[in-house]
Amino acid sequence: MPLVLASSGMRPHAHFERQRRFRPSRAKQPGNGGKHMPRKRSEHRTVFAAGDIIPESGIYEVIHQHAHRDAHESVLVKGDQFPDCEVCHEQVRFRVVRVAPYIFDDQDFGDE
Repeated sequence: MPLVLASSGMRPHAHFERQRRFRPSRAKQPGNGGKHMPRKRSEHRTVFAAGDIIPESGIYEVIHQHAHRDAHESVLVKGDQFPDCEVCHEQVRFRVVRVAPYIFDDQDFGDE
């Protein structure tokens, strides 16, 4: 018996196929002469230092000085300061992996 998603009654792969159809296509957009448009590079190539203000909530790669620890990912919140590392102190660096809004900044979930 095929696996079915409880909420929709659809098979999982059918659900994903349906979602995939609604993604905007990069190919053959008006004004590009029917040429394939390359994927836009991330605007988040900036490396941030400890003490800087976090510009966007999301997942950040944490890069430690002298590799005393492997790079790892952490969730950081807009408006806070990037923290110091207990070992490499202010030499730790941060790079955006993916911007994601903090749930309590959303109008449907914030304080009333």
